[in-house]
Amino acid sequence: MTTVSDITTIQDKFASALDRRQVCSFDIEFVENQTSPLIHSAARFLYFLEGSCIFSLNGIDYDIRKDTMVSVMPWDITVIKNVTEPLTFQKIVYNSDFINGYLRTLYNPKNSLIHLHEAIKEHPILYCDQIESVSLQTCINQLKDELGEESMNPDYDSLPELSDALVTSLLVSMLVLFNRYIKNHEVVGKEDNTELELTSKILRYISTNLQSKITLEKLSKIFYVSESTIAKYFQENIGYSFSEMINEIRLSKSYDLLLYSDLSLSIIAQIIGYTDASHFIKAFVTKVGCTPNEYRKSYQTDEEILKRKENEVIYKVLNYIQENFLSDKISGAIVSKRFGLTMMELNHIMLFQVEKTFDDYVDWLRVSRASELLITTDLAITDIAIDVGYNTTKTFTRTFTNIRKMTPGAFRKNVDLQTIDGEIIYTARKENI
Repeated sequence: MTTVSDITTIQDKFASALDRRQVCSFDIEFVENQTSPLIHSAARFLYFLEGSCIFSLNGIDYDIRKDTMVSVMPWDITVIKNVTEPLTFQKIVYNSDFINGYLRTLYNPKNSLIHLHEAIKEHPILYCDQIESVSLQTCINQLKDELGEESMNPDYDSLPELSDALVTSLLVSMLVLFNRYIKNHEVVGKEDNTELELTSKILRYISTNLQSKITLEKLSKIFYVSESTIAKYFQENIGYSFSEMINEIRLSKSYDLLLYSDLSLSIIAQIIGYTDASHFIKAFVTKVGCTPNEYRKSYQTDEEILKRKENEVIYKVLNYIQENFLSDKISGAIVSKRFGLTMMELNHIMLFQVEKTFDDYVDWLRVSRASELLITTDLAITDIAIDVGYNTTKTFTRTFTNIRKMTPGAFRKNVDLQTIDGEIIYTARKENI
């Protein structure tokens, strides 16, 4: 069983170590021995050309052989071990936030949601047959020809005209092909380390919920593990305390917001979970060695500074929803009118930022709050329905069941807060339900 006590390395957020503005980089790596565990803050594809090993991804072991492609998402934890034949693999590191944003703004006549990364998170390993290998290698080789090898210090300032557009289209092509191909294969991993798997899930949750106040108490209720267990996993498995890790994730998110938006420091601080701009600036200077504004000026061109002024309203909308979702008065029409948007524009913003329509996002927030109340209080289900913004128990029950795949009563009766070893810490189970 792999130990994770030496997980102290968090890889860089950026796709390129040479130019932080790059959306993607290409390189070739060679590995002959087991690696130390790594936490990845940037997404990547690894295509194995030669060799054999066990690849541990978030505590689950997968056999690796020639023509295996692995997808690693932000805040995944990986270890290469049991190398029986030296490995040669192509590495494509990319900015997944940028690609997700691009996908949600594509011309989409069917108005369907594009969730390429969701399927990949569930099925991150692809054993390619000959046809699949040829298709993926065509994309990879085009990326290599366009970008050069990162380890060879390519000159990103002299890339061909419209290089970013070509690179983005190639990345999307790879994501689409990967999604199609994994449906044709069944890959079974061997669970190796449940602590590592839980740690990665918590990291992912934190990275996608920075706007909300994240505490050990809240995480323990969400993942049904005690606060002391989570704190222990962070310190022993990652080498960071809980507060240090949250600060690391917040600052990682801030880099994109500083480089790719013109949002004020106050808004950025709010988005990534700091109480105000001064706390954000202090943490940034301690980590990076310069102020956020100095960092932004060092990397932004004049054209980039003028881009996406409308982003500020996006975060004002999300903040308003976060503050008012418990009210039975909130509606898409009211929010649209308040911010001078059409309903179509509001849903476009919601799909772009949270991949849910306005109504679906409000329901998700309410059901999340209701889940906490069901476990931690003895309130009647009718009272909980009203507390989280529903006028009738029937509507609440239907919505809750649709999202949680069980009724509120069944959730309260069967879901406990417990340690990973099975020790019950707290339960609000009621015998008369």
